[in-house]
Amino acid sequence: MRFPLFFILFFLLSSLSFAQAIPDSLRFNFGDSKGPHAATYILTGKILDQDSGEPIEGVGLHIDGFYTGTNTDRFGTYLVNLTPGLHRVTFRHLSKVPVFTEVTLFENGVVNLQMVDKNYELEGVVVLSDEPDRNVRNPITGITKLTTRELQAIPAFLGEADIFKGLQLLPGVSSVGEGTSGINVRGAKTDQNLLLMDEAIVLSSNHALGFLSAFNTDVTETFTLYKGNLPATFGGRAGSALNIQMRPGSDENWQGQVGLGTSNGKLVLEGPLKKDKASLIFGGRISNANWLLGQARDFDIQNSKLNFYDGYLGLSWNISPGHDIEAKTLLTGDYFKFSNEFGYDWSNRVSSINYRGVLGENLSIRALLADGDFSNAFFDPEGLDAAEVRNGMRYQQGKVTLTWANEKLAISTGLEGVAYSSKDEELNPFSSESNISPEKVGKEQGLELGAFSSLELDISEKTGLVAGLRYSFYNQLGPDTVYQYNEIGPISEDRITGEEVFGKGVIQSYSGFEPRLSIRHNLAENTSVKGSYARLYQYIQSVSNTFGPSPIDLWQLSTRYIPPQQSDNFSLGIFRNSKDNKWEFSVDGFYRTTQNQVEYRDFAQIFLNPHLETEIVLGEGKAFGMEFLIKKNLGIVTGWVAYTYSRSFFRSSGQFEETQINRGEWFPSNYDKPHEVNFIFSRKMYPRGLFNLSINYATGRPVSAVNASYVINSLIIPEYSDRNQYRIPDYFRVDVSYTLEKVFSKKGDSLNFSIYNLLGRRNAYSVFWQKDGDSRQLRPYRLAVLGSIFPSITYSVQFGGGEDE
Repeated sequence: MRFPLFFILFFLLSSLSFAQAIPDSLRFNFGDSKGPHAATYILTGKILDQDSGEPIEGVGLHIDGFYTGTNTDRFGTYLVNLTPGLHRVTFRHLSKVPVFTEVTLFENGVVNLQMVDKNYELEGVVVLSDEPDRNVRNPITGITKLTTRELQAIPAFLGEADIFKGLQLLPGVSSVGEGTSGINVRGAKTDQNLLLMDEAIVLSSNHALGFLSAFNTDVTETFTLYKGNLPATFGGRAGSALNIQMRPGSDENWQGQVGLGTSNGKLVLEGPLKKDKASLIFGGRISNANWLLGQARDFDIQNSKLNFYDGYLGLSWNISPGHDIEAKTLLTGDYFKFSNEFGYDWSNRVSSINYRGVLGENLSIRALLADGDFSNAFFDPEGLDAAEVRNGMRYQQGKVTLTWANEKLAISTGLEGVAYSSKDEELNPFSSESNISPEKVGKEQGLELGAFSSLELDISEKTGLVAGLRYSFYNQLGPDTVYQYNEIGPISEDRITGEEVFGKGVIQSYSGFEPRLSIRHNLAENTSVKGSYARLYQYIQSVSNTFGPSPIDLWQLSTRYIPPQQSDNFSLGIFRNSKDNKWEFSVDGFYRTTQNQVEYRDFAQIFLNPHLETEIVLGEGKAFGMEFLIKKNLGIVTGWVAYTYSRSFFRSSGQFEETQINRGEWFPSNYDKPHEVNFIFSRKMYPRGLFNLSINYATGRPVSAVNASYVINSLIIPEYSDRNQYRIPDYFRVDVSYTLEKVFSKKGDSLNFSIYNLLGRRNAYSVFWQKDGDSRQLRPYRLAVLGSIFPSITYSVQFGGGEDE
């Protein structure tokens, strides 16, 4: 009798508990119970954060008390097939209060909900962009995620949160120096990074010579960096991939934000075109930094100009349950002139249409069409030689991906194609007084195709893997003129023996298989070991004869004489969380080799050169290192300490002395920085403040130096060292910021005070040699781009949205 009595007591208590929960449940009714019904109906909808209005990824659905294996995607959208009748649906997330609903379904239904934070999150600054133990359980090693909220907790140059500056504070990510564009990931060249806007290719991403990103963080959502092991769905670069996900506009109400800072003014506007069906988001920035140049003591800087702008427009449309279309356009532009000596001008546009559809309970499809247009120019504005050189790239991209997934297995397969059309290089006089004659050099066309397939499998509770295979194929297309060279000796302009003129059609083809594999094994519930391997091919690269990348570098397609780069990437690491995922610890080692990597001969003529291959040196690269990270995610105090040991080397492979650098021996790359330490500290200052501190140290980059100089007929002749034999002084910088929320407006505003380079340290941009007075010797001098303290103030206020508090 004990068991029946216990069962009856348990049933009564459960019934009482459930009866008490019903008043807190939300009820939804769809359709009429009368008449014939289908076997299943679709329940779909979107889950948003009540405070921010942003979609919540990773919300689990529990149907009638059981977890269905369905989670919301990064847009906060879910879809599940249910039988007709009443269902109790609970929405759960680790950082949110659960939402209980009762859904009566006799036709397809849509349930949109808002979730609120749990009380414990008020203890500090909490950022949960994914499951808190994702770094331990994700099979892919070398993956880094940042959210807009995390970026805003980092002191920024001129008070503007920036994607690339934030990534450089993480292990394995660096740059050549201030005043250069792009990032270097695990010892890879800047152009070896695949930059994507929701999987659409972006060729240029910098403002103000690399000091700011062209992506406005007010309209972005998350940033995922793959530091070596790329999913098979990504290809075309030999190093890493950064996918920047843009956020959709609110489909509930119209709202926006206006901001004014030291460097720019900005506006964000978003709202529903049709409630719960279609929404719009617009974000724009325009620079106001020229007044800062006027404060400089140097006349040349006072006489300089720096202007930039960017605009983003996103449209989202829910066609039907489980089917969405998004149209996006990013437009950026820059103009920089240094006194009357030189200047740069560049612009970029990326437009895309994304479709996401659910074809069944386990099958989904994603499709992408994109068009990009990148143009740049550099100019000499004064004198009889005043001229402008302009070039660029136009491209179209298409991609389709099918995914089948259940609780333990996900399989994706698809096709991708990119058609490149290089713009002719043009030399034109800059003014009517110029004696420069116009000149034009035709550039290449190319088509890159890729077929890929991958699977993600949980072999057991402790072991999971991601395996994939990509086959890439590239054609150089005509029309073009291909020069022929004397086979005896190196390729050079004076060894041209003829030329071959091609019409439309294939000139040169390359292809290759790209296997990818990453394995994770849990040593304990909160500790895992991960290893990975990936082969990558790259058919397009930037061309520059400067020590660091610049926004006006030329994009060069693979040709008969410039084969694609091939890299092999290895990684092995251990990852551990502690104290309920409050702390993260990781050690990750990497090794990569690159074939057909490009360097340039000394004093190379890069622009307006119809036979660019004569200025190029091919060789092999290698990079290796270790990354260490200690990160605190939750609490009043958050932040991290990151240390990276990284080496990057190059060796020319030419058999002739003219095509060798440093006699064919290994030498450090321009971006080889063995030691880098970053310390980030954020503290919540109650009730509405946030204090942030950033400390950065890095080994100085390599340079070539003047060993001696000789005087011949009153002319000073320098003798240079081997390439990159010496280093500039080490880099050290301290930044601080303080952000105060809801200063004047209950609806939401913020005031940010930032100081960049708090100690006013004159970190070297580079080291140059010049004649010292009347001396006949050349002596080094240090050039610092930002050699002083840069304070800034930024104020932004929100408008629209819900009712005031």
